[in-house]
Amino acid sequence: MTRPVSLASMLLGSVLLPASVLAGPWPTVAHPDGARLDLIGQQVRLNGIPMRMERAHCAAPADTVVAHYRRTLGSPVAHSRVGDTQVLARAQGDFFITVTVSPLRNAASEALVAIADMPAARHAAGQASGFVLPAGSELLSDMESIDGQIVARQWVLTNKHGLRANLEHFSARLDDRGLKPDGPPLAESAEALAQGFEGPAGEAKLVLVRHDGATQAVLTVLSRLP
Repeated sequence: MTRPVSLASMLLGSVLLPASVLAGPWPTVAHPDGARLDLIGQQVRLNGIPMRMERAHCAAPADTVVAHYRRTLGSPVAHSRVGDTQVLARAQGDFFITVTVSPLRNAASEALVAIADMPAARHAAGQASGFVLPAGSELLSDMESIDGQIVARQWVLTNKHGLRANLEHFSARLDDRGLKPDGPPLAESAEALAQGFEGPAGEAKLVLVRHDGATQAVLTVLSRLP
């Protein structure tokens, strides 16, 4: 059974690549019989790389599930283990496939299958994040998902600026997009600050955490497609 999962709801504009950098048809990966599948978003980008991801909940133990995917992926396939988690990886044409298998309770297991478009990944290298970040910021993650008419984009970054300086910067940049604070901060202390934003085109949530002289920011923006 396949069940769609909205990445927008998990995260709380879209960039089209030139046709010259698009790969061929996306490969498919056969899952174990009886697995329950969760499709993660309709279109997903992680750090600018187009990806397709789905999660398989399997009644079989992890070693049995790993053996299934090894047979499915074919040769050559890389196999690594970190603690109880096992990872399989294989290049297939213009795509790179990873399968991460983790044990669950009652001898069950979960597999996360991710397929990355490598020509598009090379095109995305060095591209701007799509949002003007505070000076000196280090971008840790940039994820985008399109679910129906909703585009969800989440940036995770760190910098040395204080909480208020970050809030002022992001508030100004979101104001440029027509998003304004929806009220007083949702939470505010010397170590953390959270602020919601809303406007005609969507909404946003900013979470700032201060620790050891650095601030980590998580900005999530939901936009409606025209």
